[in-house]
Amino acid sequence: MANNLDLDALHEAILDKIRDQFPVLLTVEDYEADRKKLNVPAVLLELVDMEASPDGDGGSGQLPVVSKWAARVVFGFEQVNVKREVRKLAGALGVFVHQNRWGQPVSPASVTIIGPDAFDPDFDRFEVWAVEWDQKLDLGENVWTGEGVTPGVVKIGFAPKIGPGNEADYSDLPGGAA
Repeated sequence: MANNLDLDALHEAILDKIRDQFPVLLTVEDYEADRKKLNVPAVLLELVDMEASPDGDGGSGQLPVVSKWAARVVFGFEQVNVKREVRKLAGALGVFVHQNRWGQPVSPASVTIIGPDAFDPDFDRFEVWAVEWDQKLDLGENVWTGEGVTPGVVKIGFAPKIGPGNEADYSDLPGGAA
């Protein structure tokens, strides 16, 4: 999917798109957000982990991973109808995340859960729901530089009638034409 995907650029793209889509948010940050003095409503983004993709590398030499993301929607308890409001915003964020690529060379986002998040003690004064999603991406250098000629027709032959002098025994591979 990508040639040396820039994880900083991916983080920034996600944060920027969430800010643009939800101007009501007072804070849209990632790891450095001060959770003790958080301006709410807020969305806090985290790349939770990256697991090796079961799909393999597709011949690029890159490491394909399934990245797991969480965006925590945070409201203060003083918010009117806080339980309803946090759920509404989490649902809207889930819809926004669904199939989003953030303008980056990654797979479409696949939302895995939208629900309450009570694991961080710094959030004791807040109502928090999380939107979690998976996104496939490729890490590292692509071995294909893009140089050279892309074949227009792929031919196939069967041993022992292969190699020079046996070209007439080859046939076009279906779907091989560019």
